[in-house]
Amino acid sequence: MPKRTQEDILKEEVSDIDVSSSEDEELCEDEEPELIDVDFDFFNINPKIDHEGTKCFIRQIFQQDSELISFSQLTDVLLSKNEVGSTVKTDGPNGDVFSIITVTGLTDGPNNPILKKLSNYLIQKTENDGKFNSVLHQLLVPGSKHLLGLLFSERMINMPVETVPPMYNMLIKEMEKADYKYDYFIIPSRVYKIVDSEVDKELKREEDGSEPALKKRSKKGTNGMSELDYYHDEDVILEKYALHHGYYEYTNKGINPDARRVFNDYAIVPKLSLILIDKNSLEKAIEEMNSKFSAA
Repeated sequence: MPKRTQEDILKEEVSDIDVSSSEDEELCEDEEPELIDVDFDFFNINPKIDHEGTKCFIRQIFQQDSELISFSQLTDVLLSKNEVGSTVKTDGPNGDVFSIITVTGLTDGPNNPILKKLSNYLIQKTENDGKFNSVLHQLLVPGSKHLLGLLFSERMINMPVETVPPMYNMLIKEMEKADYKYDYFIIPSRVYKIVDSEVDKELKREEDGSEPALKKRSKKGTNGMSELDYYHDEDVILEKYALHHGYYEYTNKGINPDARRVFNDYAIVPKLSLILIDKNSLEKAIEEMNSKFSAA
């Protein structure tokens, strides 16, 4: 699926207006609402246009910890590599960003204070995961013979997963064209934990003085935490091929979980997900994404 340009958009600015009769409109009133088709277009990254959207995506992943990694300056760093990466939009190249994927090098972090700050954050997050932490230390040490890339991929929460495989496909091709020779990639993402609402517990205490029974969930995390689920379906595949991955509490406390109620039954607590994967395994994961998620 190729990317769009401004010229492509201008060529298609021809209006096709279907004027229905009043009789047709009356007939449609009794019909069930139809799904709305949305055309998603892929574009090259534009640092000026895409800055605010990308900054919001960084905050979306790192939540309240985004201030710890200077997320506005990190946005500048990510968008500076605009020869690789893509955005997804619906209103042309100047529209709002619905999804983004890009990559930048972390091995050169010591020469960049923003990347150094992010590297230190990743090391701190994995400090209780000995093997993961050790590998990160080795990859981030100055002069490491292996190159580590930060692969940043995020989207609006209601974006269809079918848009993901083309973005990864184009990223791989663009890295090859730009001669980016990363051996490993660290992919930050999010999962969430379902918890009982504190509001419900308080109401239960007020009613009869007892504690409500914990509502059962079947989802299990790989590090033993229960009641976890994914924001991104592709993370299941990436974890399958990963060298290491884990879920971590954010350093700074966020909003009350009850502010994220799910159908008034549960509250949700987001957690940081970190996935470390080598280049060959990433390509295998992308192959599986294409098989599982590509639009028919």
